[in-house]
Amino acid sequence: MSVGVLLITHDDIGSSLLESLQKTLGTLPLPVKVLPIRHENEPLAFCYHAENICQTLNEGHGVLVLTDLYGATPCNIANSLIPNYRVRVVCGVNLPMLIKIMNYPSADLDTLANKALSGGCQGILDVNSLDN
Repeated sequence: MSVGVLLITHDDIGSSLLESLQKTLGTLPLPVKVLPIRHENEPLAFCYHAENICQTLNEGHGVLVLTDLYGATPCNIANSLIPNYRVRVVCGVNLPMLIKIMNYPSADLDTLANKALSGGCQGILDVNSLDN
């Protein structure tokens, strides 16, 4: 059993990140689902979908929920899961974050959330300031 990963993002951001991740790594060691949030739909309907996906992904070790923007609708939907599900929510999803967590498929939920945070931050660099 492993931690599941749910990407809740605006439009196709999550799908694009997942596609890039799969092209980079091939087979993914953790189960990943994407919930794209479209502005023309009612946010409450997405809460229902997020709950169903959480139930599907949770194999007993919880679900790491990654969103794109803190305070926006995807984040608010993710936050609605916290009272009723074993989830950790991390905002600011990016490809380095996803690659980092895929390198720790047997990590517990809290460790995986911390790996997501470190991978996301370490993947942001000012290339001009690096010593070459």
